[in-house]
Amino acid sequence: MPPNWLNDRESDFEMKQSRRAILRGGIAVCAGIGLERGQALLPTVAAQEPTLRLLASTQIFADIAQNVAGDRAEVQSVTPANADPHTYEASAADLAKVSESDAFIFMGAHLEPFIEAGAWRRAVADAGIPVLELAEHLDLIEVDKIIDHGDHVHDLREGDPHVWLDPLKAVEMTAAIETFLTELDPAGADVYAANAEAYRAELDALHEEFESGLAVIPPERRKLVVFHDAYTYFAERYDFDVIGIVLKSPDGEPSAQEFVELIEIIESENVPVIFAEPQFDTSVLDGIVAETGVEVGELLTDSFAGRVDSYIQLMRYNLESLVTHLG
Repeated sequence: MPPNWLNDRESDFEMKQSRRAILRGGIAVCAGIGLERGQALLPTVAAQEPTLRLLASTQIFADIAQNVAGDRAEVQSVTPANADPHTYEASAADLAKVSESDAFIFMGAHLEPFIEAGAWRRAVADAGIPVLELAEHLDLIEVDKIIDHGDHVHDLREGDPHVWLDPLKAVEMTAAIETFLTELDPAGADVYAANAEAYRAELDALHEEFESGLAVIPPERRKLVVFHDAYTYFAERYDFDVIGIVLKSPDGEPSAQEFVELIEIIESENVPVIFAEPQFDTSVLDGIVAETGVEVGELLTDSFAGRVDSYIQLMRYNLESLVTHLG
């Protein structure tokens, strides 16, 4: 997807907006005709149609974008609840959503392999919509690690994409989305600026909640055994060490040797809990639990689940879980 999307696709976007204006005008004319003929019309509620229809790769990015866009846009997520963007395969319905959207927002840095597939690339090219690759606007932590997923490779040497688990990186994402939306829809610039400022204040407050809430966890207990390798940014921000990872590849299973290594880590470091994730099958932990007696907690990483339906709720869920199991 070419980076210089605004210059290449501005006319396509304007054509879509014009078609919507014509449709709204046609509806208004039909309503007027109905009144002239004395036909009774059902009461209607005046509501402004969103100026933009946006598509985001995950629920997390969709939620952040919706907070910035407010009423001027409707934002949908490609991946549903409890879905893992590392392994998700786009359906025909997902591809159809592309043609109905004005723009697409995603992380990049190999977080969402489905967007690298030929079918998705063709859908985006055919729709002619602008794209925002968030990774291009963030300073990513480079990790000397390559994860082989079989049909593709996740190269963390190009930068770890799990930035949102640090609320202050979410602040940076908010700024990138604000700029993107303002360039798409200059008439909404003031709205986007006000919404972004308010949301950044919420994210700053969230960061302060983490700093104060995590203070009850002593340094010797700030050791994480997590289900997949997503906590680099979180650990750096809040002084934790990720000492064990259950799944080296999100679409694989631990080997016998990796099980032995995890058990050794848990016993030598007196780790009280392994943090699972709802999108993964936790039955792979049964042997480790039986061998060590370690508890199994839960962290939400790549998608919403249960009672969580926003990014801030997801982060607060994680804070509560960490304090409960480690505090």
